[in-house]
Amino acid sequence: MSATKTWLKAFALAVAALALAGSARAVEADALVPEDAEALISVNVRQLLDSPLVQKYALEQLRTQLKQNNEAAKAFQALGLDPFKDVDSIVLTKGAGGNEKILVVVRGRFDLDKIQKAASDFSEKNPGKLKVSKEKDLQVYEMKGEGNPAYAAFANKNTLIVTPKRETTVKAVSSGEERGTLNKEMKTTLGHLRGTPSVWFAALVTEEMRKGMKNNPQAAGLAPKLESITGSINISDDVKLAVRVHTTDAKAAAQVKQTITQLKPLLALLAQNNEELAPMLNELLDNLKISAEKNTTSVTLDISQQMIEKASKKQ
Repeated sequence: MSATKTWLKAFALAVAALALAGSARAVEADALVPEDAEALISVNVRQLLDSPLVQKYALEQLRTQLKQNNEAAKAFQALGLDPFKDVDSIVLTKGAGGNEKILVVVRGRFDLDKIQKAASDFSEKNPGKLKVSKEKDLQVYEMKGEGNPAYAAFANKNTLIVTPKRETTVKAVSSGEERGTLNKEMKTTLGHLRGTPSVWFAALVTEEMRKGMKNNPQAAGLAPKLESITGSINISDDVKLAVRVHTTDAKAAAQVKQTITQLKPLLALLAQNNEELAPMLNELLDNLKISAEKNTTSVTLDISQQMIEKASKKQ
């Protein structure tokens, strides 16, 4: 073999090794996720919208629905925002301390001048729905609805932050992209998620959750052995879903598997109640796999493009 061919082969192997290493890399939390995060959901909006499946079956329908909603369409136009082009990702996280510790981070491209003008105009006409105020040089938007208010602010032209409390939003913006060390439990949990899923979530099983489970005889014994739950959705030409329960030992993982497996016949029975959808639901159940390996119970479901094609024709 010539020296050139040898180097080309070595280079190809190196590229393949790097590709494999990249696919096996653990996911990373957004820089603005708080240190005490107990649960978080990450949506790669750009990846979803660019996927062949969404492009073929959903994108045009979503655009049509937005156009038909005149109020929303006018609002986006006034804001200079195209939700199908200008939003890259959305992260929702919850820290210790209940719903007051919810934080939403939206990454994308925002025309701040247009947004500030549109918000001010809307606030003047609808003072009961939106209030615009300043915190030093920071523009803060108080959004009022039927429930509790939400406070939004732009950290920069690429980052929008929303929380239930004004001071939390201001603090998150002022911290910039600098975050303290994510708590050990969440870092460990994120290590279970690999690759670049379109959507993923991670949640710690907290002491409060364990206490609630103790009221259920079937779950009481398992409660102390549950550590966290992770999940992912990969969308490309097909859909791959996975939910994993992480426990302290293999015996607990086997118990979780047994508990989940007992639900499968019930789902099959429910499927029979709908004659039209029964074949498709049964096919989904056939593809539903439940397994336990070491300290983890996995529930996976693969939905092929052919199955999605069938479902779309039934609509």
